Amino acid sequence: MIIFTVINFVLILLVILFVIILYIKLSNVQQLEQEYRSLIKEAEESISGYILELKEENDRFLSKITKEEETPSVFDTKEGNLTGLDISELLAQNDSHDKKVDLPRHNDSFGELELKDQVKVLEEKGYTFDEIAKKLNKGKTEIELLMKFRQ
Repeated sequence: MIIFTVINFVLILLVILFVIILYIKLSNVQQLEQEYRSLIKEAEESISGYILELKEENDRFLSKITKEEETPSVFDTKEGNLTGLDISELLAQNDSHDKKVDLPRHNDSFGELELKDQVKVLEEKGYTFDEIAKKLNKGKTEIELLMKFRQ
């Protein structure tokens, strides 16, 4: 009977030890939970502060845009002064500039021109690719490629 009493006493001590260990673990878990809650609260406060800053910045941006829409820009006033006649003159000048060849027509300066300009002059005179290639001592394929790249 004494042996059973001693075993019973040891078992009671073991149970008390396990209860103490469980209580310590529980308090640690509760402390971690408290820390996580405080971290979550700080994160929410940071995010809400960031969102408020974004909202204020958007409001400033929108107010700036509405102010700029109310004041006409310099480009709007100048564009309004253009007439259809002005536009047609500008387009005619652009077309004539594109068509105009700023190349001298004298035979003396023909040799000083770049190859593509020489090809252009000869083509305007009505020469074929073969004739242009023979005149410039170049290959027919080279002349054809120059013409294709120029287009």
